[in-house]
Amino acid sequence: MRLTATVLFSDIDSFTTVSEGMPPDELMDWLNAYMEEMARLVSIHGGIVDKFIGDAVMAVFGAPLPRDSDEAISEDAENAVRCALAMGEVLQNLNSARTVGPEMRIAIGIHTGDLVAGSLGSSDRMEYTVIGDTVNTAARLEAAAKNLQRGEGQLRDCRIVVGESTWGRLKDGFQGEPIGALSLKGKAEEIKAFRLLG
Repeated sequence: MRLTATVLFSDIDSFTTVSEGMPPDELMDWLNAYMEEMARLVSIHGGIVDKFIGDAVMAVFGAPLPRDSDEAISEDAENAVRCALAMGEVLQNLNSARTVGPEMRIAIGIHTGDLVAGSLGSSDRMEYTVIGDTVNTAARLEAAAKNLQRGEGQLRDCRIVVGESTWGRLKDGFQGEPIGALSLKGKAEEIKAFRLLG
């Protein structure tokens, strides 16, 4: 099914390095607590977790049923951005509660556009997912977020980069700054993007 939705990718920064300094059982406990909170926030904000990829979370806002108005598509974009901000707040709380290892930091990429939703896999194992350029762009924006300097306040441990197609759908009340046109890996055209500040 073809639809227009907003995709959010989040990933723990330098997770391999961080995991080297933690006992495996403590790392697993922390990661499960983190994933539980991230999945809860996605659900609260009207999205679905498409999949967990190691320490990464891929979520979709506006699926599995196609949205029937431009207003609803914009609402999904806002929900994804609000979810990302909430992720930053919850991560700070999780970091404050930790007793071992360095603070975890996450990078988030968000992009809105057309994609295809459906079952993908083999005759032995199928899973629901979404695919398309929108998904790839959100993943690349998340990678670009890792290169930004650490934020302050609400976003101290979380860097969020939003594609222009999402930013243009946000109403007043969100703070951000343009970071220019990005050359993203595997994409022929540059993407205008914004850093979310709050």
